[in-house]
Amino acid sequence: MLDLDRVTEIAQEVAREIFGRKQVKDIRVSHLSEWTGEDALDVLVVLPKSATPQLNDGDKLSAMLLNLGDRLYVLGELRFAHVRYSTGKEPAARGCSGSTASA
Repeated sequence: MLDLDRVTEIAQEVAREIFGRKQVKDIRVSHLSEWTGEDALDVLVVLPKSATPQLNDGDKLSAMLLNLGDRLYVLGELRFAHVRYSTGKEPAARGCSGSTASA
């Protein structure tokens, strides 16, 4: 199991590859408990307001989901990563509902 700092680094690398280096304002990772009681990860990707159209791009959201999950798995991280998005303006994160926004 990776520590949260390492997961944050990996999530930031993946997000910058997908959305562009200048578009990723912040990555926040915290522990999450699944409804089954299993440990998971909550990954919040903060983008600028100008990136809102990218949050409607299914290819980018899918790439973030798959690439993050693959990289974490290769490093031995088996916790499921739920990915959410925020444009930094709204207090709650934007994202797709359910597992479509998770890695």
